[in-house]
Amino acid sequence: MGLSVLKLEGTAIEVVVLNSGTVRDLKVAVENKVNEVKQTKMGHRHISWRHVWGKYCLAFHNEKLIEDGARLQEFSIRNNSQAHFLPFVAKRLVHKYSKRKKHRFFHGLNKYQKAVVDDSR
Repeated sequence: MGLSVLKLEGTAIEVVVLNSGTVRDLKVAVENKVNEVKQTKMGHRHISWRHVWGKYCLAFHNEKLIEDGARLQEFSIRNNSQAHFLPFVAKRLVHKYSKRKKHRFFHGLNKYQKAVVDDSR
């Protein structure tokens, strides 16, 4: 099926995906098409798709297509439909600190505890 994807700048990309395609298939088709267009217009230029998909997501009728394994038909996407990009804010389910932040936090506690123990003597 043929789809058009409206970019944030207002231009549209025409992509082709299987009727039984998934959201991941649509993302790959968009990546390939954009890379092809950038290659012909500007030569070799790298786009960090990991960054793009981390900051933006595809949407259809303002419903975000977040789950990569979901079939496009589940969102009623048909031939000649138009999807668009939306800003995407991922919610962290588990609040984990990086090892570096943990190290700084606990390292600071040890210094503080030593100072308190030395002052009490």
